[in-house]
Amino acid sequence: MLSHSFEDLAQAFRVLLESNWSLQRLLAIDRAEAIGNLESGLNTQLNAFHNLYDNMQNNGLEPDWYLKPELLIMLVIRNGRHHNKANRIRSIYNFHRQATNDPTQQKNYFYVNFPAPPEEEDGGYFEVPVSWGDIDEMLSLPRQESRLRPEAKERIRNYLDADSFEAKASQLGFEKEDIFINYVPLSMCAGIALYPFIKDNISLNEDSVEAKSFLSLFKTTHPALTRRHVCKSIAFSLPI
Repeated sequence: MLSHSFEDLAQAFRVLLESNWSLQRLLAIDRAEAIGNLESGLNTQLNAFHNLYDNMQNNGLEPDWYLKPELLIMLVIRNGRHHNKANRIRSIYNFHRQATNDPTQQKNYFYVNFPAPPEEEDGGYFEVPVSWGDIDEMLSLPRQESRLRPEAKERIRNYLDADSFEAKASQLGFEKEDIFINYVPLSMCAGIALYPFIKDNISLNEDSVEAKSFLSLFKTTHPALTRRHVCKSIAFSLPI
């Protein structure tokens, strides 16, 4: 079952990548479909992470995901979406569509990206901004609502050095709800963190290009620098 779960996760990484590739072209044709595809890609990946979490727990495999912030943040975002909490942790596309009277009008947001380390020559990530305000709200909910352990908030905030980018945003006049962070390097960090614990417990199908590729990627790639931020103000709007 663990092998099947990893196969699903690898395919989910591919689906999110493909939905992001097609996003800009499709936004101008069918905005709802374009955003829906991206949101579905996010949900598919987050649910695949959670399925792997369930299987590892059921098989008594380490690690405790709540002790590893790289994995914990996947559970936080997934739980928010799955249990309809904290506005379902919106992407910038859904946030802008819901929070503005006219989503074709520009609004400024504060965007936080997490750089690849120097070891990754020419390294970088495609961008799927998700609401930090929603994530922080999720972390602040009572345990019976969030289904998270009490220490989750501090662990995630320390992992991302959230105090730092919140202070930078505030200096530029942004509220917490205006902050968006790139989901993609965080999901890659989760895959990298998982690798040592799953590499000897899964068998890959010969015809699964995705599973082989992502297992190799998680083995050889260095994690993003989550406590170093590339921050900027962005003017965002959706096409008519």
